[in-house]
Amino acid sequence: MNKPTLRILGGIYKGRKLQMASLETTRSSKAILKESFFDTLSHSIFGVNFIEFFAGSGSVGIEAISRGAHFALFFEKDQAACDVLRFNLQTICKNGENYRVIFGDTFQHYPFAFKDLQYPCIGYIDPPFHSRENMQNIYEKCYQMIANLDKSLFELIVLEHISSLAIPANIGSFGLIKSRKFGKSSLSYFG
Repeated sequence: MNKPTLRILGGIYKGRKLQMASLETTRSSKAILKESFFDTLSHSIFGVNFIEFFAGSGSVGIEAISRGAHFALFFEKDQAACDVLRFNLQTICKNGENYRVIFGDTFQHYPFAFKDLQYPCIGYIDPPFHSRENMQNIYEKCYQMIANLDKSLFELIVLEHISSLAIPANIGSFGLIKSRKFGKSSLSYFG
């Protein structure tokens, strides 16, 4: 039986297949949502440091690399998903791209992960959740994490979330720029 795959939508690796992490531990971003995200960023992805806070298979960060990001940082705490992420990076990224994988809980590791990075950074946050109770808790933790991020380092933070979530207008020093809805999922942009 073939493992499920995702395709890279644009850039130098367009059309290449990525292995997917188990859907029991991760949720992959919809292609239409991912395409809209990168259309919104357009050429501003070139030369940035891209951080995928809950990477799973790494499809968003690898897409960023494919489209010209200078560096990508991936956080993943599930061992099987991290193995898939590393496999995808080693299989796809063959042009000397700069990236780093941090295995472990994002909320524990992010405060120490950015010391070598410079402006501009773009952060992509698509938190995993397994139940309604867990979902509310994880979004609260994401809001706190965003509030703790350094505005002089991060040009943009994007939160992928369920469309029914009431998004605050401000989180720390970041203000909501816009939200785009894609059925049950939405993207909210903070700058």
